[in-house]
Amino acid sequence: MFFIFIAIFILIPIIEISLFIEIGSIIGSFYTIMLIFLTAIVGVFFVRQQGISTFQKLASQLQNLEAPVQTVFEGLVILISGILLITPGFFSDSLGFLGLIPVTRVIFIKLVASYILSRYGVKQNHEDHTLEGDFVELDDEDKIK
Repeated sequence: MFFIFIAIFILIPIIEISLFIEIGSIIGSFYTIMLIFLTAIVGVFFVRQQGISTFQKLASQLQNLEAPVQTVFEGLVILISGILLITPGFFSDSLGFLGLIPVTRVIFIKLVASYILSRYGVKQNHEDHTLEGDFVELDDEDKIK
């Protein structure tokens, strides 16, 4: 868990800053800033479009009394993608756009689900503490003796 916090608070900003510098040196600072705004605007448009579609799919599944587990997780990935797209940075925008592609969205869901199940899932108990034996029912007369 400690390494995840290091990645989030130290490595990702370093990646973002280095990408700003590299892209800014190639296309210029004004166009770099405009590109960040453009990705945010386009990202919000796609998040809104896919969010509405996912909400309609969720409502349809609930009306048909189906369990909308996959749809709920897809909605969560779309929400996180929207947050990443609004956050300024090319690396976060790339991850955000990957979350909006249905194929990669399913891959993200499977990766997170397998991680959670491997870490917090049901664990097999290899030591069996079951006691085997027989029992005899006693009648009221046998209990008195």
